[in-house]
Amino acid sequence: MKSKDLLFALTGTSGSGKTTLCIRLLKNFPSIARVITTTTRPPRHGEINGVDYYFSTQEDFSKSIEKNAYLEYSKVYNHYYGVSKKSIEQSNSVGKDLVLCVDVHGAQTLKQHFNATQSARRLICIFVSPSSLTELENRLISRGTDDVWTIQKRLQTAEKELATLPQFDYYLRSQDKESDWQALQHIYFAEKMRI
Repeated sequence: MKSKDLLFALTGTSGSGKTTLCIRLLKNFPSIARVITTTTRPPRHGEINGVDYYFSTQEDFSKSIEKNAYLEYSKVYNHYYGVSKKSIEQSNSVGKDLVLCVDVHGAQTLKQHFNATQSARRLICIFVSPSSLTELENRLISRGTDDVWTIQKRLQTAEKELATLPQFDYYLRSQDKESDWQALQHIYFAEKMRI
């Protein structure tokens, strides 16, 4: 009996390392494809359209919302982020497991959708977060991409997001890159063996 193909949704606080984990999973497991999300935020240094995100204008994103093109979307820090139905469907034809990075609200919406529909995939939601808000603050500062106001806003949001932890399948308490990577591999292997 073949188990369902998987859709891993890595979620959690900003600065938790979920994007790094997603990239490493894709690099080490050719059997996994990435679901590329769409955003209206400007690209960060080194990000490539169609690889890291699909970068969209506010106007085009709004038109896609009207056409019901997104499985889930939300506005975070004045920018829209969304998982288009098309991005999941295109990946479905490849016959691989999928992984995506999504914010906490997006992961909750995906869970509701997958619970309400018959899907060819099994959704696994993994919440990634450092062990404390102090550690998270240090990570956000060292990342060097946000101003002080944005970091404080992200910390306030993180506190609320941590309260939703029981809604997810796994909690990966981020320690360091290697420990986090080992934990994610264990989750992947365990889910692949699930009947």
